[in-house]
Amino acid sequence: MQTSHQRFTIPRFRNGVSYTRHEEEYHIDYRQQSVVLTVEQNDNTLDNFLLDLQKGGKTLVELKSAYPALANEIEDLIVQFDNHYLLTESHYPIISDTLSGKQFANKLKRYSLAWHAQLGTSALYTAMSEGLATRSQLIGFAIEYYHIVKAAPSIIAPAMSHKCPDPISQGIKQLFLEEHDHETLLLKALSAAGISEEKVKETTPLSSTFSVYCTLGTFGRQHLLSFISALFLFEEPYPEFNLIFVKTCKALDLPEGFWKPIAVHSAVNEEGGHHLITDELLGHISAISAEEARVTLVHIMTLLETMKIWDAQICSTYESDLELRIFA
Repeated sequence: MQTSHQRFTIPRFRNGVSYTRHEEEYHIDYRQQSVVLTVEQNDNTLDNFLLDLQKGGKTLVELKSAYPALANEIEDLIVQFDNHYLLTESHYPIISDTLSGKQFANKLKRYSLAWHAQLGTSALYTAMSEGLATRSQLIGFAIEYYHIVKAAPSIIAPAMSHKCPDPISQGIKQLFLEEHDHETLLLKALSAAGISEEKVKETTPLSSTFSVYCTLGTFGRQHLLSFISALFLFEEPYPEFNLIFVKTCKALDLPEGFWKPIAVHSAVNEEGGHHLITDELLGHISAISAEEARVTLVHIMTLLETMKIWDAQICSTYESDLELRIFA
């Protein structure tokens, strides 16, 4: 702790500090500790000085001017009071350029939509819309989706270790419980397409798939604000994508057992309100500095780029015959 009197611009006693006079002594109490001052002059100078410290609002210069009899002792008194954790600042400067969590959520959505538009339409969505998507691409999409869903618990768990407001902690915990074991839906879907669960588990994710979930995992461990801000990208419903996905699956004779669990998983996210989780959790953050906001926006825009690469790599890797990435 810094004990210099210069630490305080406008000192005041902390809330809870009280003082009483007993003849020639002042007892200043705060929680379990007490400071005793002895009065040499039998007047009210020290009493008034302590009262001013309790009210706050005066600088050291103003205190010295108001109590010239104590002027040479005020700095030492401030140091001693600070040594006993009795003081704080009367007013803290207002930090400019901060955003509330709700304001940042709106800014995040604006930036994401703009960057999404600039990056362009999903390669897989375009292929499906134009009737060019292959059976292998749809199965490959499900395999890579499986790897992300499977990694979800290990991605979310480190985020629960951060010290944060209780509603945020509870929200992340709830997400962990709801995302647990969802990969079984994908395993069933791929099994319906003729790929056994054992084979799917042996596959190695694409480099971009690995990048996507490792990025989110790094946020979860190291930067909670970025982790929270990224969640909506994974939980937001994309009804147009789901409709064309189901339509394309049917056109390519992929069984209902394949596309239905994937559509159901998307519906679970929507019905569970998962797509609102970023807005809800950010709403519990009272202030985000300009620097934190800037860092987080860079993180999320970079993740959007990575997801764009992921989508394109799925299309290129699984464009022709399906070759499972099993290296063992």
